[in-house]
Amino acid sequence: MSELKDYILADMSKEELERLVFDFQNLIEIGISLSSNLEFSSLVESILYICIGQMLVDKVAMFLHVNLDNEDLNLYMERGFNINQEWKIPEKSAMLQYFYKKSDIIVGDIIEELMGEDEETAELFSILKPEIVIPLFSKNALNGLIFMSRKIMETPYTAKDILFLEKLSKFASIAVENSRLYRMATIDRMTGLFIHHYFKERLAEELKRAERNKKDLTLLMLDIDHFKRVNDTYGHLNGDTVLKIIASIIHQNIRVFDMASRYGGEEFAVILTDTDEELGLKIAERLRAKVEEADFDLNGTKIKVTISIGVAQFNPEVDDSADSIIARADMALYQAKNTGRNRVCCNSKDCRSK
Repeated sequence: MSELKDYILADMSKEELERLVFDFQNLIEIGISLSSNLEFSSLVESILYICIGQMLVDKVAMFLHVNLDNEDLNLYMERGFNINQEWKIPEKSAMLQYFYKKSDIIVGDIIEELMGEDEETAELFSILKPEIVIPLFSKNALNGLIFMSRKIMETPYTAKDILFLEKLSKFASIAVENSRLYRMATIDRMTGLFIHHYFKERLAEELKRAERNKKDLTLLMLDIDHFKRVNDTYGHLNGDTVLKIIASIIHQNIRVFDMASRYGGEEFAVILTDTDEELGLKIAERLRAKVEEADFDLNGTKIKVTISIGVAQFNPEVDDSADSIIARADMALYQAKNTGRNRVCCNSKDCRSK
């Protein structure tokens, strides 16, 4: 209770005390909700919408430490600002230097002094015009900043608002750090796609869900054609570049509810939920064509790369496990490799391979 700052309980009315209790109960529920969400993007989005709903603002953005090579904070997600994702707050900026020493929420003139008068952040400040900045700390390290605009009704942020946001920032910081650790344990660092082990777990879960709900599910297995030749000719570092580019193409050309993973080596897998074989073939062909169209720039040398794809739709009569549908998709991939590469094949009698 000693942290209530401007609030003196003895001087508060019954109505004010009831409101204070309600606010703390609300915070506890928010904390429980955030701590149960390990999906990183979903968690960040939840935090932004909590800020919007609780403070009645229409613009909020979160900058996070995402690059292990430096301490810059990069824009991860925003709502209402509609700004380019490439914005960042450099490590040497006055803003970050301030938060390396202090951990308090800042408002108004202090923000303008730190951002608006610093050439590192002046342009970003003119775009955001933030009214309040909330730091996110984990283990005494700054992991992110939340920027919020003026309130919709243009009323000022009160001491009560600041108290609420301080408590929220602690819940949010812990949740973000837990989700980040979980993400690091399930994401392939090179490609940004899910790792093999997590893919197998998710596939087993999705197969059970598809069978229980009588829904379609299709699996794609993708392999880079002649990848050994790329490594032998251009070196393994350039081979890594090819893997990263193809992973990016896959990520950009599947739906938000699909799941892509690096299966191993130069092989990838994509789980397409609520998707029959016909639609799966179309998605696979789109991926194949996008890779074929792309120019792979390897330190100034541009090359072309192709992929082969195997497609298998879940069939509960024959697929008694995740390994079963993987084996069928792998057979289709093997067929694509042996019939010329750079093509899509599927594992069914009625399949029309591309």
